[in-house]
Amino acid sequence: MLLAAPRFALPETVTEALAALAERPDAVVVAGGTEVMPDLLWRNRTAAGFVSLRRVAGLRGVSSVDGELVVGAGTPVAALTAVPDAGLRSAASSLGTPLVRTEATIGGNVVSALPYRNLLPALLASGATLELTSAAGTRTVPFDGFVTAPGRTGLAEGELLTAVRLPAHTGFADYTKVGRRNAQFVATVSAAIVSRDGAARLAFGNAAPTPLRSDDVDAAATALLDGRADAGDLRAAVAAAVDPPDDPIASAGYRRHALGVLAVRLVTRAAVDGGLGS
Repeated sequence: MLLAAPRFALPETVTEALAALAERPDAVVVAGGTEVMPDLLWRNRTAAGFVSLRRVAGLRGVSSVDGELVVGAGTPVAALTAVPDAGLRSAASSLGTPLVRTEATIGGNVVSALPYRNLLPALLASGATLELTSAAGTRTVPFDGFVTAPGRTGLAEGELLTAVRLPAHTGFADYTKVGRRNAQFVATVSAAIVSRDGAARLAFGNAAPTPLRSDDVDAAATALLDGRADAGDLRAAVAAAVDPPDDPIASAGYRRHALGVLAVRLVTRAAVDGGLGS
């Protein structure tokens, strides 16, 4: 009699992890566990088994390859607090507590796909791409559009997120958020900026069902950066672009106002701290 595949797999390579996932298509992939374990504790999800990535050393580490910052999907958030990308560094530094940052991974933050996750606006503003690996090979997709709905992504069956790639950090980048408190509380709203060659690119968290950016907002931010527009113009562009949730934490109206304030604040920092703009 053949034994069924054990419910729990502890692979040590990406190849072993993909094989384990193929044997257990209904299993939950878990890395740091800071997303999965609370969900199980609060009975927000069930699990038919687990594929743990904790021992897959090939998924951890930060390197520079062909001018890009390449972050393994299993890299702890704590390691991101020292990366060259200032926006990602700032977003990582304000995520949870030191203990949470030690266990949580960049891959978990991305695949959880919840609009208030700290790292998502920083990745969206930077123009990050994702490496998705399956038995058929590795494909690279833009992070912009990867999150399709709260908790849902473009990850195909049998695929693992194996790395996050960010363009080389030049110019100015930053991240900021509003919340009841910094530690152990998700962002009520958040925003990130990357400013290069006189152009600003903003991205927002908890501003819509998925991480959000807008060409109209970027045009208004760039105009503010070089003195062709004022703060009111940027706040109006943000208010028109966002569709924030209304829940017991904050009203949609408050979030819309706060997102405009954060946008102006980041563009002002880009102009002053980054030495950009007119």
